[in-house]
Amino acid sequence: MTARVLACLLLAAPILGGCLSDRTFGEALDDSSAATEVKTRLLSAGLNGRFMEVDVAVVDRFVLLSGRVASQEDRKEAERIAWSVGSVDEVANEVNVGYWDLGRDVNDAWITEQIRLRLIADNDIKGTNFNIQVHGGTVYLLGLARTEDELRRAAEHASIVSGVKKVVSYVKMRERAGPPPEISVAAAPLSDAQGRPVTDPSAGQPINIAPSSGAPAPIVPPAQSPTTRGQYSDPYAPGAAPPPGSNGNSVGLQTVPLPPVTNN
Repeated sequence: MTARVLACLLLAAPILGGCLSDRTFGEALDDSSAATEVKTRLLSAGLNGRFMEVDVAVVDRFVLLSGRVASQEDRKEAERIAWSVGSVDEVANEVNVGYWDLGRDVNDAWITEQIRLRLIADNDIKGTNFNIQVHGGTVYLLGLARTEDELRRAAEHASIVSGVKKVVSYVKMRERAGPPPEISVAAAPLSDAQGRPVTDPSAGQPINIAPSSGAPAPIVPPAQSPTTRGQYSDPYAPGAAPPPGSNGNSVGLQTVPLPPVTNN
């Protein structure tokens, strides 16, 4: 029974997070389903775990692929798999070719947490509207901003976190007039240090944010514009030229073993 409850909670978490943002329940459900389908297809196609380190984020039918693969051929194959999902309208491929590095991954996780804390602490930003992906010190932001100021402030918060090399924003402006009604979520009463009840979460325990150091990292547009469905050409379509790495065969790319782990 406990295992079933945990599984349900894990499945509902991304949907609930979407409901607390400025997306409707239906939009959050569609995005969560699309992300799950893309990730499932990647894992099914990835012999020897070649797509295990590819992260998938979906907002408003827009897919952001990030992470690491062993070859340029795998990078292209990851995008092809994303486009095989019918509910996808746009794909941004930010997957890098490189080696696994434990120290780098730990640092990226720390950066992600610091950015999330800064967004939460800023009353002019709704942190649940933003998805944060960090790879090799590069920050990718995805989401729907309510105002130009919120979009700018989110990117600036990310740029001042220590260890960030650059910030790439895929955040879109919310097109409709206003956000949908909030969904009320029951929670245990909060209290301050003296035990007095409070209604503002920020009035409870303080949010510990590491100080920034050095000059802010540059905030840059994507190096390549996201691909829309009309622009994408399937390298495996009938009559298409074989993609690099296929060795001219008709079954697709050849599996490439992951490179050795570096010891840092």
